[in-house]
Amino acid sequence: MQLTTKVQQLFLFLAVINGEISCSHGTAVAAPPVAVQKTEGGNPVGQLVGYVKDSVVRTVDGTKEMWSNHGRCKEIRGKQKEHREKLKKEWEFELELSPQELKKKLQTVNGGITYDEFTFLSKGKEDRGKLMNMVFMMWGAPRFFPYALMFYPDILPAPFQPLASGLAKETKWQKASRQRTHCVIQTLLSLEKEAHETPALAKLNIFGKKKQQRTMETIGRLGFTIGAMMTAPGAKDGAGAKLAMDALSSELYKEEPITRKEKRLVGVPESVVLGLTKAVNGPNLFTSFQPNFMRRGAVLTHIQKITEADKFLVNEDVDLDVLSTATLLEACTERMIGGPGRSKEELQKGLSDWLNLSVVEPSNRIATSGEEFNENFARAALLCYYALDGARDARSSSALPRLLFRGQQESAKLDDSEGKKRWMR
Repeated sequence: MQLTTKVQQLFLFLAVINGEISCSHGTAVAAPPVAVQKTEGGNPVGQLVGYVKDSVVRTVDGTKEMWSNHGRCKEIRGKQKEHREKLKKEWEFELELSPQELKKKLQTVNGGITYDEFTFLSKGKEDRGKLMNMVFMMWGAPRFFPYALMFYPDILPAPFQPLASGLAKETKWQKASRQRTHCVIQTLLSLEKEAHETPALAKLNIFGKKKQQRTMETIGRLGFTIGAMMTAPGAKDGAGAKLAMDALSSELYKEEPITRKEKRLVGVPESVVLGLTKAVNGPNLFTSFQPNFMRRGAVLTHIQKITEADKFLVNEDVDLDVLSTATLLEACTERMIGGPGRSKEELQKGLSDWLNLSVVEPSNRIATSGEEFNENFARAALLCYYALDGARDARSSSALPRLLFRGQQESAKLDDSEGKKRWMR
């Protein structure tokens, strides 16, 4: 029985990495495709042998790429080590620090490498973690591994993720824009419902009516704030993000230390956390059934990832002009900035505004005022704003909601070609 389970898992794993089962959502680059000759009809046994052969070749190619990526990561970490050793010698003469303080200061240094190398290092670390989780799942909990492949789309490392079929009618950037627009609409509907309707389970708690009423009032005020920002003149792109951060200034900056609950986004409404989780990881059936603390964990993991990248860009004074369009597009997509149809200049401006609001301005303020800054909540708010801003943009890939709220047209005549243009836009 155990052997049968292992064989079933092996065939399922081969099917996933061969692209027969789609379970990938993200921007990771998979291994080069393997040439597969598809024939109509033929011997079923021969087809099965060819399928297994192609799957094994795909697995071997992914393994080779994983090992190659590991070697390059070691080279990049070697460059970082050399840079830290150089700084250590300089700081030993220039700064009066104890060995413990010097070691702690050096641990925060990620210089000596380019931004592309930094992102490659981050992806390599993420892939190795996924590989260890996958191995543990296959041998520690083998019966749950097929369900993990079904409900957890990112369980496979990038070299083993299934290849794109090439039959999709939209690019991955357009797909992300459409899915995030749907997440924004669903989240706004949930907030409006939670502000006016008492949950069914809350009605059963006769001792929590006042607490539930305060929660509904808080969500109602949040909805009013969101509406005020959406109707404010010129509230788009970086100007709108600045307005949102100013509106939340009292929650972001505090004289007393930021509590662990505030850092863990415990006070953020569950519908917002659910919307962020779906926007970050893509639509997933399992996400709706996850406990809220697991969703917050996924959001915080993403925030931690972009926090490290933000600090690298600012501390190393990376020139955004030298970054390629593909690198800018990936960085902006992780932060939900913009969407399809944005030029390189627009992407640079959006990323620059993000860095200014999340790193530069807070660092300057806390240096002079001595306040505490909740950077996790700030980035969560920026993610929400830019997702909303992208959904309202005319270049969003989700056409029907935009046309719905556009209102009826005065002219009753609209030929098929004009309607098709508006739909495809």
